[in-house]
Amino acid sequence: MKRQQFLQHRLETLSALSDAVGAMRSLSAHHFRRARQALPAARQYRNDMNTVVSEIGLHQAVHPGVPAGLLVIASDLGLCGDYNSRLSRMSLEEIGKHAAQSVYSVGRRSRAALTKHGVIPARTYNAPASLEGLSHVLLGLSQDVMEDYLACRIGSLQVVSASFEGVGHFAPRSIQILPIKAVEGMCPLGRSPYVDADELTTVAAREYLYITLYEVLLDALAAEHGMRLMAAESALEWLDSTAITASRRLSTAKSEAATQELLDIVAGGRKRFE
Repeated sequence: MKRQQFLQHRLETLSALSDAVGAMRSLSAHHFRRARQALPAARQYRNDMNTVVSEIGLHQAVHPGVPAGLLVIASDLGLCGDYNSRLSRMSLEEIGKHAAQSVYSVGRRSRAALTKHGVIPARTYNAPASLEGLSHVLLGLSQDVMEDYLACRIGSLQVVSASFEGVGHFAPRSIQILPIKAVEGMCPLGRSPYVDADELTTVAAREYLYITLYEVLLDALAAEHGMRLMAAESALEWLDSTAITASRRLSTAKSEAATQELLDIVAGGRKRFE
């Protein structure tokens, strides 16, 4: 009887887990589709801003002797395989490579790994789980980064994030986004007499930084949900397999219990006739 109760409880637990993982899979699939649909427009706008930066001849000043900054984009949620651990490993490598002293951390999953190795992020942000949350994170992040750069608290900014390569596949990457450099091979156009040159440069730099970070965060969001989608599929397969095994064991236990009960009844009947 105890075995039957244990197996019955196990089946109920597996069913509840399957419902929870199934809900997470559906949610991840929804956010994944939205992120992938938004990426082409973001990339097109970033390409357009590259053209604008080149046409106005925008070159941000290099701050010699000022330590670099590093932005790590990870996640707040789990069930996405080795997504966060791979990003954390590359972040530690990039910190040593660029001698970065100011670390900006998006997502608490990478903070534990960084702190374990003695790296305390100077600024932390919650990782976006949806397209709507991405904009909220980006406003504060882009403002903080630009202010720190203009105040010479960082000499450059390196970004470690995930590059989407298909559902369940991504590649950690490191790119430099500050200082902003014009695309090589393009000839700057003459500045307009109707717009102040400094104001135009400031607006273009802010817009370029914003859309570049937006594209990076969007790509990372698609990669994260793609990994979570694959992990959820694997978890559901394991739960289904385990539930089938537990169900068979429960049937066997019930059959054995019924057989034993029948034998007890037969044995009791024989004792009465003896």
